Amino acid sequence: MLAHEVLPEMAFTRAVAEQKIRGREETINEHLVKLLAFDVPPELRESWKRELVRKHFALLAAMRLKPNGRPIPERDFLAWLYADAFEGNEQGYTRALLGLHDYARNGLDIAAIARRVADFHGALAPRLAAGEDGADLIAAL
Repeated sequence: MLAHEVLPEMAFTRAVAEQKIRGREETINEHLVKLLAFDVPPELRESWKRELVRKHFALLAAMRLKPNGRPIPERDFLAWLYADAFEGNEQGYTRALLGLHDYARNGLDIAAIARRVADFHGALAPRLAAGEDGADLIAAL
């Protein structure tokens, strides 16, 4: 679904857009790690997925840059939500996010979870840049 079908487009300066996007990074990555690492009831999984799409991805996809309302580039979404946040310490950051919760773990190891988070962001960034909320990507988790 295109974000403009849900939310009106919002234009910000690059600095403000970056701040808003980076401010959502930890919650987004924490939810992704939870979806990939834990065996929890389906209702709880679905609540995490809904929150990601409705509260985060739809809003990010609706963001534009001033002055012309141009889309935020894919490379910026990838940097601000993934590359800068993990800083080459994918397994360490993933382990830290896992440590915030005590749900029952599934069989995926830290390295596999970190790889899947990276792959997810690689698929999500072009969607957000195109104004799409990536709901289908979340549904697949």
